[in-house]
This record gives sequence, C-alpha cells and structure tokens, in this order.
Amino acid sequence: MDIRADLALYDPGGRLVALAEVKNKRGTSTEWAAKTRRNLLALGGFGDADFFLLITRDRLYLWKDAGTDPVELPPTHEVDAEATFAPYFERAGIDPGNVGGYAFELIVAAWLGDVMWSALSTEGHGDDRDWLAQSGFRVAVEGGRIEYEAAA
Repeated sequence: MDIRADLALYDPGGRLVALAEVKNKRGTSTEWAAKTRRNLLALGGFGDADFFLLITRDRLYLWKDAGTDPVELPPTHEVDAEATFAPYFERAGIDPGNVGGYAFELIVAAWLGDVMWSALSTEGHGDDRDWLAQSGFRVAVEGGRIEYEAAA
C-alpha cells in the first residue's frame, strides 16, 4: 500500500514511526482534529505508524498507537502550536499571520528536524519537552529522517 502523508518520519533503522499532516489553518478544535483524522484515514493510503500528527497553525494534535481504522478518536496529546513555532517564524523572518501552506510545512519540518536531532533538549520552547517526552515521540524519532510528501 502507498503511504501518503505530508511528512513521514523514520527511525535510524528505517522503520516508519510517525506520519504528519500539515494544515495551514487556524481556529481548530479537538473535535475538528478527530474528524479530520478519521476522514484522512477513510481515504486510505496511510501506513500503520506508532504516531500520527495533525499540525495546524494554532494546535498540534498527536495520536499514539491509534491504528489506521477510520474512527473518531480524540488525540493523545494536544498543545499550542503558536508558542512552539514562534521561534521558527522569527528566525525565518516570516509573519505567521501571512504564511503560505508550503512555507508553513517547511516551518513544521524544521521543528521536527530539531526534535529528531535533539536541538529542543537544550533550546526547549514552551511545553514541548513535556509532551514530547511523555508521549515517547522524541525517543521514537531521535536520529531518524523525514520524507516530504511521502509516497512509499
């Protein structure tokens, strides 16, 4: 089966551990995230990864070990994305209020790269360290790689 996601994250051994969908959208809710995940899975094409992320401009939603059945499940973790991504927008010189979809995806990929290579362990912004550690996400992706618009 083809795996289709905006971003796919692999551990150092090449095992798929996380899929991420990036939506350049604001004003989302837990209910919206659960329905969006269900709809994406109903369309098919998503592999069974340990983690599924739905990332918007205002919220980060993460499901752990939720499988690929297209059912509405609340996320395991939900955090403020604005605080998480603020340093990345600042460094890139991008106004978060006017960011395009592709630019936002690059911001997300930069953050994920930092998570994978442990830059946040010394630079931590907001509550990133807590939920990344509690969920096991940081350990799962540490030292791995990212594929963009993955079709594997």
